[in-house]
Amino acid sequence: MKSRRKFIGQSSMGLLSLFTFPVHALSNATSDFGGLVVNDAEGEKIRIRDGTAIVRIKIAKAQGSQSICFLSESVRPGDGAPVHKHMNEDEFLFFHKGSGIVTLGEKQYEVSEGAVILIPKGVWHGWQNISNGNTEVRFGYSPSGFEGYFREVGSPFDQPFIPKTMEERRAIAKRWGMIYKD
Repeated sequence: MKSRRKFIGQSSMGLLSLFTFPVHALSNATSDFGGLVVNDAEGEKIRIRDGTAIVRIKIAKAQGSQSICFLSESVRPGDGAPVHKHMNEDEFLFFHKGSGIVTLGEKQYEVSEGAVILIPKGVWHGWQNISNGNTEVRFGYSPSGFEGYFREVGSPFDQPFIPKTMEERRAIAKRWGMIYKD
C-alpha cells in the first residue's frame, strides 16, 4: 500500500509538471516583450489589391509580439476579402465602422458596426462591405507572422504600387498557408 501511494504521488507530480512546463517556457520566451501602444494613424502602410486599398500593420512579429499580429483597413463599398482559409493561424475580425456580409463556413451573416468574428484556422471565410461608405475593419492573426503576407502581396505606401495578378496572389497566399476557395 505504501509503494502504491508513493507511485501515485510521484506520478501526480510528473503529470502536474507536464501542465506547468509549457507555461513556464512560454513566459521565459516572451519576457523581453513589454507590449506596444499604437495610435490610429500609426503603423506600417501597405497598398494592396488595386493599390487604393491600404492596410496598416499595427502590431507585428518583428516588433516582438509572438502571439498575435493586429492590422487595420479602410474598405470602400463593394470591396472586401474573398472566401479563403488559413492553415496556420486563427483570425479575428472587428467591424469598427460600417457593415458587411461575412461568410463563415457555409453560412453568411449580415454584420454591423461593433461586430466581432472569430475564425479558427482551417475554416472558410470572407467578407464584403455593404455600406454606402467605407467600412473600417480591425483584424489580426494568432500566432503572429501572417502580416508578412500583406508585405509580399502589396507595396509599401511610399513606393509605386506594383499590381499582382490573381495567379500571383494565389501563389503568395499558398506560401503563407492561405488558400482561396475559388
